[in-house]
Amino acid sequence: MTDSVTDLDHRHLWHPFTQQQGWVESEPIAIESGEGTDLIDTQGRRYIDGVSSLWCNVHGHGHPALDSAIRDQLGRVAHSTMLGLTHPGATELAARLVDIAPPGLSRVFYSESGSTAVEIALKMAFQYWRQREDARHQRDSFVCLTNAYHGDTIGSVSVGGIDTFHSAFGPLLFKSHQVNPGDPRRLERLQKTNSIDLSCILCYGVTRYLPSCCTPERTSRP
Repeated sequence: MTDSVTDLDHRHLWHPFTQQQGWVESEPIAIESGEGTDLIDTQGRRYIDGVSSLWCNVHGHGHPALDSAIRDQLGRVAHSTMLGLTHPGATELAARLVDIAPPGLSRVFYSESGSTAVEIALKMAFQYWRQREDARHQRDSFVCLTNAYHGDTIGSVSVGGIDTFHSAFGPLLFKSHQVNPGDPRRLERLQKTNSIDLSCILCYGVTRYLPSCCTPERTSRP
């Protein structure tokens, strides 16, 4: 007899953000398909997908235009690396994104999730200041909003404000400065007292570099 979805799940899966002991004591909802705004389980019951499968299906399940585009792409190639290669889809989308981006942003770096996008932004900001010729501007710390959530990787947790993550992984995290939303004076004080240290500001996933022209000059690190 074939093992059930529940049996296989309880034996072999480790779910994110889930207390596993309680999980294996319950019967999970096993999703088998999706249609429009609904998810459908193995018993045929329907559930409204109110979070769009964590924002991955904002246009719904089984959308004919999206499904057609995916089938068309699979008919040509399923995947091609961006390491030393390029392809039409990536270049065309990048050009369209640049067209609607704020002035001064001319390049696109792709990422597969929110957490890794934050990691990439942190590394870009850090590398930018490291490669400046003026050694006084080699900044290495970050500003984020209190209670903000940017993801669950080490870098995104470091610039987040979720106490549960910080208590569990504190020794692995790097220092960040937290500012309450709507508190520009706190941000101004941080810029004045940490002008050498601050590398960038993260606002719910948006990163802003701190240009040297906007911060006072200092000759020593605080």
